[in-house]
Amino acid sequence: MRVRKDKQLHSAGRTRPGAEEAVTDHGEKKACGSPQCENYFQSLFRSSDATLHGWSPPNDYPPGVELFLQNRTADHVYFIERGIVKLSCIGPKAEELIVGLRRRNWLLAATAVIVGDAYSATATTLTRCALRCISAAAFANHLVTDIRLSREINRMLSAEILGDRKKIVTLGCMSAAERLGRFLRELISEEDQNDLRKGGRLELPLKSYELAEIVAVTPQHLCRLLKDPRLKIYLEQGRGTLTIVDPLAFMLDDNFED
Repeated sequence: MRVRKDKQLHSAGRTRPGAEEAVTDHGEKKACGSPQCENYFQSLFRSSDATLHGWSPPNDYPPGVELFLQNRTADHVYFIERGIVKLSCIGPKAEELIVGLRRRNWLLAATAVIVGDAYSATATTLTRCALRCISAAAFANHLVTDIRLSREINRMLSAEILGDRKKIVTLGCMSAAERLGRFLRELISEEDQNDLRKGGRLELPLKSYELAEIVAVTPQHLCRLLKDPRLKIYLEQGRGTLTIVDPLAFMLDDNFED
């Protein structure tokens, strides 16, 4: 993911995705504002039909908010308008495992509602997020009465399958350092650039072992990666938090392009 400084970086900041581009569930970006990019939800939320369908207005969430818990009744479906949400599960020995990251233009808990099951994972905001929600009953009703929604769900589930295959390719073709750099850039790109200019730091509720899971390395190897002098000046790993120091400068640093 090479950052194009001439188009995506302005005044030492990267253009925030949304106006010019959208980020799919698996980190891919595509231009928005064209008929080709139009999908069911973008069209719905621009109209007054969203409230009539039972969708809430977009609500802002800071990092670290639990949206729903594993094994609880799936009573709501969420749509991610902006941000990244972490999905995690608790194993039989009470160990926590990250099972996925979900990004903008994605539905959370739709599959649980469709099959009538409980939430299969705990969903926690990893970055600042803008989310809409709808009750499980209203969502299930629209699946029956709205053929466009059914098509969109099929498209999203198909995209998830293809994305899982791309992850395997990424593991084989990219080094751990490249995967780490790409993930950090993605985290920064989801933030408001004006806020980053004012604050100068980006603090995220991400533990060391969670970051290792996301990058697909052992905690020991992650520790070695973080000791790289080029990276140490940008990252601070605290107890349960990851802080990116001067994230806009990190985006401009050619040492971490992949």
